[in-house]
Amino acid sequence: MVDTLTSRISYRRVVAALAESEERYRVLVEGVKQYAIFMLNPQGTIVTWNRGIRELLGYEREEIVGHRGSMVFNLADRASRAFQQELAIAKRDGESVTERSNVHKDGSEIWVHDTATSLRNSEGILLGFAKVTRRIHFAGSGDADGMELGNALAALQLEVEHRRRLEAQLLTAVEEERERLGRDLHDDLSQRLAGIALMMRALAKEIERHRPVEGGQAHVISDLLADAIGVARNLSRRLHPITLSSDGLPAALMELAERAPREVKFNLPVSRRLNIEPSAALHIYRIAEEAIGNALKHSKADKIEITLDRVAKGQVSLAIIDNGKGFLQGTGPEGMGLQNMKYRAGIIGGSLRIIVSPKRGTTVTCCFPSGKS
Repeated sequence: MVDTLTSRISYRRVVAALAESEERYRVLVEGVKQYAIFMLNPQGTIVTWNRGIRELLGYEREEIVGHRGSMVFNLADRASRAFQQELAIAKRDGESVTERSNVHKDGSEIWVHDTATSLRNSEGILLGFAKVTRRIHFAGSGDADGMELGNALAALQLEVEHRRRLEAQLLTAVEEERERLGRDLHDDLSQRLAGIALMMRALAKEIERHRPVEGGQAHVISDLLADAIGVARNLSRRLHPITLSSDGLPAALMELAERAPREVKFNLPVSRRLNIEPSAALHIYRIAEEAIGNALKHSKADKIEITLDRVAKGQVSLAIIDNGKGFLQGTGPEGMGLQNMKYRAGIIGGSLRIIVSPKRGTTVTCCFPSGKS
């Protein structure tokens, strides 16, 4: 069982460290005034803002954060998908450098030097992009400006990696707290309720012998207690899959399939040894849990198939396939569930792929490295 005090201290320390990192990050970004600095997520959505954006392009934070980075491109570049091409080059080569006109908030066009740099963690997983834009007309300031920009980007890269590690630690601390709550519900509250239910059933039988009406009411109370025990146990499973800790990922996925309110089939090749790292098992379970929840809630699927298999040496694949109506990607902001699945896949060095066929269902596939074979 996870120590309550230790897990809470760990959680608070990580939250405090994230707050400090956020302040350092803000100071770093806002300190470079001659440049408009965008931090983009892997899909190209702006997630940060600095004062240089306001000075160069006229936009306030609330007018730019959450929008696509292409919003500052001119109409011709938008039509030619220049922004998507820029990010593709940065993703492939590490950096994309162009000169083009950007559109000021007031509608005027400004000729700029534009640099997009891909940001990756120590395992090579794409975290997003740093987009740096400066107006072209500052003669003779290139070397000093370039040194300032290089130093700022290096510091930002380190801070992004640091925050990534802190976020992973925070996720671990949250899971430890969920495990503690789940075990308390399962081992303490559920057992207490079960003992009360046994006593209530015995008491109901005794009352029924002499006072049938009151005895019937006592049996109703006993049934309500039994329902409460079921609710407490289900809550404990949702907070933390106890089967995962005791019996491993396949057993936990089997239990998840059995608890689903629709037909869910779990396939596990028993002849193959998967060697899944314990540190990765919980993230894979959460991905499967989220994908099944999406299939039931959003795709309205009535058949779901889970497959866990080795696809290559050192690589394991989790696939969740449903027969629901699917959903249209790219029509709005990504849901938190999808972002969480991608984030968890990235933490364990894996990748997440979603194939949607309208009216034909959705396939969610997560490939990740296994343990030593």
